[in-house]
Parts: sequence; structure tokens; C-alpha cells
Amino acid sequence: MKWNWNTPAWETPIGLADGVELFCLPGSIVPEEGWPDTFWRHVSERHLLLGVEAQRVIRLFRELEPGESARCHFPPWGLAFYEWDTLLFAATLCYECNNAYIYTAQGKELRAFDPAGPNAARLRDVLKQHLPL
Repeated sequence: MKWNWNTPAWETPIGLADGVELFCLPGSIVPEEGWPDTFWRHVSERHLLLGVEAQRVIRLFRELEPGESARCHFPPWGLAFYEWDTLLFAATLCYECNNAYIYTAQGKELRAFDPAGPNAARLRDVLKQHLPL
């Protein structure tokens, strides 16, 4: 039986986002402690995108192709989506196992995407540009 995974942007307020913060987590997946205070203690580097560059990343995230999930989490990249100064949600992406963890005020949910898809490749290029490993 094949599992039908939801894409990372499914049922998120991505349509409200006007800024995006790219971030890097040092060598491990996000801990189970919860949202959002303890989550941010583990961020090692950040880069805020606004305007046209933010809209490009928001579009790429929204249009990530569907995929299947596994259980690792590398590279340790994430994105936080904002409407003005209000955090809408955050996501961590794994290009090795196709995972996308979505963090909202209601909790965390595992989603999947195709890391070989064109939008995933372009989003990875942006992440590599701003957060080289």
C-alpha cells in the first residue's frame, strides 16, 4: 500500500506570507520540546528574505512536488514564514529522506516532498546560497 503524503504547504497559511527566514539547525533534527520557544534555541544561523526574493522562496515552497518520506534529516535547513512581524509557521526540510516537518502553534506534522523536483532543486539552491554547509 502506498501512503499519500501531504505536500509541505498543504493547509498552511502560506498565502499570507510576505517574508521568509531561512535557518540552519546544527547537526540534528528539531527536538521534541515543542513550539516555538524551545525550537528557536537550536537555530545556528538565520537569513531574512523580504520582497521579491521572499516571494520567490514562498512560491517554490508552495509548489514543492509531492514525495514519500523516510526518517533522517539532512541537510539541517528550515524556513520560517511571516506576515509582517507575525510568525505564521516554520518548516524544516530534509533533502535526503524527503521529510518536511511543519511547526505551527497547534503542534508539528510530518509531510513529504520530492527533492528531485524542479521547485525543490531551486529552493535548495537558495538555501545553499544563503546557508552554505
